[in-house]
Amino acid sequence: MPARPTPMTASSPGSLQSARFYITFRCNSLCGYCNVWQDDKFKGYHELSLERACQVLDQLHGLGVRYVDFTGGEPVLHPHIDGIVQYAKSLGMTVEITSNGIRFAKHIDAIVPHVDTMNVSLDTLKPERYREIRGVPTLDRALDVIRRIGATGARNLKLICVVTRENVDEVADLLAFAQENRISMYFSTMFEYFEEQDTVRDTNRTARKLKLVEHNGKPVADRPARQTLVPVDDIIADRLMTLLHQPFAVLNLHFRKYVESLDPFAPTDCYANKRILTVGPDGRLVLPCYHAFDNSLEWDRDLAQLVQDEEFLRVRDEEVGHRKECQGCTVFPYIGLSFSYRFDKTFLYQALSEEITKLKTRFVDPLHPRTVLPFDELRRSYLELERLIDHSLPVPRPPASPDLLYHFDVTPGGISSELTAGQMSLAEVLSDHLHEDCWGIQRSPHLWIRLVYNDLMPLLRDLTERGGLAPEDYQHTVEDLYAVQLAWWRAYLGRYLAGGETIDTTGPVDVLTRFLLRTNTLLPEAPESVRIRQVLLHAGCVLGIAPQTLAPLAVHEDFPEAALTVKHILLIAADTDLTRYAALLPARSAEPLHRLATASHTSHPGTEDIEPEDTEVARLLEDEDSLDQTATEHLVTSLRAATPQDRRSALAARLLAHELRTPQQIRRRGKALRPSATAPAGSE
Repeated sequence: MPARPTPMTASSPGSLQSARFYITFRCNSLCGYCNVWQDDKFKGYHELSLERACQVLDQLHGLGVRYVDFTGGEPVLHPHIDGIVQYAKSLGMTVEITSNGIRFAKHIDAIVPHVDTMNVSLDTLKPERYREIRGVPTLDRALDVIRRIGATGARNLKLICVVTRENVDEVADLLAFAQENRISMYFSTMFEYFEEQDTVRDTNRTARKLKLVEHNGKPVADRPARQTLVPVDDIIADRLMTLLHQPFAVLNLHFRKYVESLDPFAPTDCYANKRILTVGPDGRLVLPCYHAFDNSLEWDRDLAQLVQDEEFLRVRDEEVGHRKECQGCTVFPYIGLSFSYRFDKTFLYQALSEEITKLKTRFVDPLHPRTVLPFDELRRSYLELERLIDHSLPVPRPPASPDLLYHFDVTPGGISSELTAGQMSLAEVLSDHLHEDCWGIQRSPHLWIRLVYNDLMPLLRDLTERGGLAPEDYQHTVEDLYAVQLAWWRAYLGRYLAGGETIDTTGPVDVLTRFLLRTNTLLPEAPESVRIRQVLLHAGCVLGIAPQTLAPLAVHEDFPEAALTVKHILLIAADTDLTRYAALLPARSAEPLHRLATASHTSHPGTEDIEPEDTEVARLLEDEDSLDQTATEHLVTSLRAATPQDRRSALAARLLAHELRTPQQIRRRGKALRPSATAPAGSE
């Protein structure tokens, strides 16, 4: 069982980022797998006026909350839901709302343009089955709302299908409906917060018969913990995995892997009241969460004061994740948030999953049905990658503190992390932790694919729309995306992660090489081509593709990833290739490569002098060699806490620049990544 992490000391502004706003507990469905209509503890709540709801949103925003999910019950039963949603969006929040669609038609124009994600639940296309699952005969209304929202051209609509034993036979038909209407459908197994998670219950049974509550909303004191975690039916899991690359189907790989590896006896790494707040219909803070709700704090003062209340802190630090009913919990909105804050295998699956979704929704789905995709080959490639992640990579220990993104060990030889091959510098560890979550970690395979869907592919699409690129060439590039993603991951894991030395990267590197060079040949003389070529070169250098092969991708303009590109070259390139890689990069960025290759601490001819030392960063790192484990952990957490959010990215970049001042040290730390390399020039 993993060690229990040290409790967070406070819910300070910035640590709380999300809110689930149960705007009403009333609902017009009687879903068999939901307890909101069956449990007396959800009845009889006063609901906020528009003015009071906006005050709650103001106070959430003041706490640092930037994402709000309006849920219930059925949110549109609240008389002021339109104005509440619009106000949340006006604050700059990311807004999500989930509806059953039954009474949503009159809210389409008032809500859909003001939310980032518009979820509509749809578990079946059969009227009788819909009534069995949801307890009401209203499938026609839900389908009408879905089609009407789709007809507006809204791209934020997502259908949510909870797949159970009762409807798994309809998965193909539901996907066909989504594809016909060009709407993404998220296929999910059921959250387990009471027994038989993949079974729909008889809607005529009451909460008392289900034994969801015993008295006044509080569980009986001797209520037994679940002794085993009921696994998702293998038939359901296997069926859903066939949808991974299917157009308009959305899966969460990380949720699946989390459930597979969950220890039902261990504390749950839940972020309720740590990074996510649960707000009730009257503004109260629901404790410990909606699903285990048996306590609350009335909204009788500012939320900033409520989150410092003694009872809030006690529940957060002593109960959340540690109560009996928390063991084996798979409620994704609470558990899933933790995945971004632990650099482990679950995070890797999260990154993989989100990349597939973004590539699909932004580039592949819009071309459906013209695209031709090798689904069987992609499935085989994914399963092989999954095998490598599961069996080749080590399982890292949890970090010593919840404020750390990963466990690291400080030894006389340097700093090491169990998931990262080679040694790390203090500057790298500090830089990683200046980012709020794992999405900013320097050595992670997700970084380049993020450039693909944020930069490379949008620019190629723009060129195509303006006639600079042939539509068939763009389509062919889109059809390659999934294979390129899987090849990149396999190649990166083999180069940079612990255990990767067992992975054969020859085939994946060949796939990437062909993609990089072919994409480059498509580029016209246009401003967009400069940035595209930078993204391509970054990938080639990071993977250590031969510099002579990458020669057509050479760039002379500085670019945001240049410093990180140079660091990766220093970690893995052969001594004889350093100057060859330097010739591909802007002169200023390449200076550490030239300096190391010539075994000199002076500038290479033709480059400007090395930048003056950053004295603030130098002072921060001056005791690096003498810091022990405890002192290093303290420095990491204190720097993170003391640095304002708007300065963190800049400080992380300065730390990387400082690290590049001593390239011979980076070479030393990357020695394990170059098993056949000789000692680099200028090394100690």
